[in-house]
Amino acid sequence: AAVASQVAEEAALLRAHLDEAAEPTATREQPPETTLLVLSAACVRSWLGLVELSWRLQEEAIVREGHAEHLQIVLFHPEAVHSAYAEGPPDAADYSIRAPHPTVHILREADVLAAVQSYPAASDIPGRNRCRLRGQGVNTCASRLQMCYMC
Repeated sequence: AAVASQVAEEAALLRAHLDEAAEPTATREQPPETTLLVLSAACVRSWLGLVELSWRLQEEAIVREGHAEHLQIVLFHPEAVHSAYAEGPPDAADYSIRAPHPTVHILREADVLAAVQSYPAASDIPGRNRCRLRGQGVNTCASRLQMCYMC
């Protein structure tokens, strides 16, 4: 029961930050271009748990609150994988969506579009990142992630 209540509290906290990310305030004319929400590992124990939480956030905080055209979220997790079924050998490319702690990255749609339009071949970036990480290898990527816990 404690984990369920923590998840509910995390979801409420995330909804509040989504509102803040989307709206100007009295102290600033523009909302922030990006917001990182680092979550408790106790709250989001697995990659799939974070994915499930993101579905709730998408529906409850983004769509219902009218932010669907203004915000998008990107997930990072220590165990994140690109494959929905996590089949096959470990893939260094998965480290492109890994972080030391479960993280929700909130981006304003307008800023993402501006970046994509201003950067030549922006659609090639994910492929280049996958190739680079695969070239470095799983052991190197895993070692770098582990170093984050030593600081």
